Amino acid sequence: MPEPSVEGSVWSIDYRASSDALDGLAAHRGSHRLDDLGDIRISSTDIWLDQDLSVAVAGPPTVSLSLLLDGECVSQLADGEPVTLTAGSAIIFASENGSSGQNFARAKQRIRLVDMRFDRALLDRAGGLELSRFARELFVDRSLVDQRTVFISFAASKNLLETGRQLIECGYPQGNLRNLYLQAKALEALALSIAYLSEEQRQRQSISARDRQRLIDARQLLQDRFEEAWTISGLAKATGISEKKLKAGFRQIIGRSVHSYLREVRLTAAATMLNEGHSVTDVALSVGFANLSHFSKAFRELHGVNPSEYARVSS
Repeated sequence: MPEPSVEGSVWSIDYRASSDALDGLAAHRGSHRLDDLGDIRISSTDIWLDQDLSVAVAGPPTVSLSLLLDGECVSQLADGEPVTLTAGSAIIFASENGSSGQNFARAKQRIRLVDMRFDRALLDRAGGLELSRFARELFVDRSLVDQRTVFISFAASKNLLETGRQLIECGYPQGNLRNLYLQAKALEALALSIAYLSEEQRQRQSISARDRQRLIDARQLLQDRFEEAWTISGLAKATGISEKKLKAGFRQIIGRSVHSYLREVRLTAAATMLNEGHSVTDVALSVGFANLSHFSKAFRELHGVNPSEYARVSS
């Protein structure tokens, strides 16, 4: 049986290849769909991984925007360094000469991702997309300059993630109405991404290199010690930055407030623990939620289902 045919960047499976290609994912429950709109191609994936998933990536020159709504995976360009992508990540990928690489995701998790491919002619008509003007050190950058390939990830804004959810949950099953809706949402997602990155580039000038590193250190502390009862003052003292700079700079560099980012880290960890069979109550307490109803509401807002339902799906 052939391996799934994969084009371009993260999890973009070429569903046009054959039905046999999709049989390679038969062990994984869920749905996959490709909508070819001509100058925009949108692939939507919503699967539950019963086994580890590793797919080879190879494709022609392309420009894509991917939104990882649920799950965690590692993506790596050939000859490049790996990058870990978590729920809420946006990925911009552009290659002038074609590219190849590898993607990997652990079992026992839900992967929800929407990938949008834009023809160069469409971008040119819209005034062009000069990705190189964005300061790469602002984002998680795994670009290969000598191969004329750009691969950057950043924390998607709330509006961008909502647009991604609307794309993957489109209620129009087929026909011109679906095509029109998806095209509008894909262009909206592209515009939101460019606007966000442009604003981050502008604001970056007001943050010194030393403070930028302290903000990155603050993010790492939240990732490594998310179960602790962090406060703005406590995090500021731990990283050697003022509270004012922490609050303003964290939003500029990371794309979210400290509180919002910590909550997403905790809820992503909660999903992993539920997958491992822990009870909802134990998970809530382990990730720093003392109030079970507050935990359930926050979990539902991020993952789209109640934690008890999420646990049943993973069992």
